[in-house]
Amino acid sequence: MADGDKGRSSVRPVETARLDAFVDASFAFAVTLLIIAGAEPLNDFGDLMRALGRIPAFAAGFGLVVMFWLAHRNFGRLAPIRDSWSATLSLAIVFMILIYVFPLRLLTEAGAAWFTGGVLPGRGLIQTLAQLRDVYTVYGIGFALLCWLYFLLYGHALKRGAVAGLAEADRDEARESRAVWGLITLAGLFSALLAWVLPLRITPWAPGFAYWLIPLGLLLMNLFQRRGIGHGPVGKSKQAGPDEVE
Repeated sequence: MADGDKGRSSVRPVETARLDAFVDASFAFAVTLLIIAGAEPLNDFGDLMRALGRIPAFAAGFGLVVMFWLAHRNFGRLAPIRDSWSATLSLAIVFMILIYVFPLRLLTEAGAAWFTGGVLPGRGLIQTLAQLRDVYTVYGIGFALLCWLYFLLYGHALKRGAVAGLAEADRDEARESRAVWGLITLAGLFSALLAWVLPLRITPWAPGFAYWLIPLGLLLMNLFQRRGIGHGPVGKSKQAGPDEVE
């Protein structure tokens, strides 16, 4: 009876493939929105140069969207069997990424203009410190929510285990992925908090540089794992297998 209930609660392979195809297409559409958000008709050579100047901002946004897409593809590899909750989380990710691209494009283009001293276009997109604070806040909260959905997605796969198709050998990878997304979620919230706590007139760059704490956090997690304190960043203590015991 229990096995039958579990089978009925899971999404069938054909439906899983359709869900993944829909998610992939949605990410592709999000990349299209990145282009459309900054697109202008090319009427002369100056318009062409301004369009080319937006390439660095587009590349940064494209890289982040691809990062989220690869994470979902990796989840599909680890947990190929979906249920209604994992499907709901996947659709929520699609919803968030389609909204996230707009503050992403605004912030990357304005950041590119700031880093280059106005050489690249985007200097007039954010005109006041209040607008800058609001952009940091919207982006940080959106980024954190998106990462939190991935945290829930990997956590759900760990909870379902073999029912979700998660092999025992892949549990450590899923556990580490959940820890990574939890860390990245905190970075987004920290950035939004800094936008309200710090005086942006003095440190307008600080909320953006909060995301540079992510590589540092990942490095510390990696060191924690290598020292053998735990099996993975937040896993159980590592024990020697029968072949390792002399």
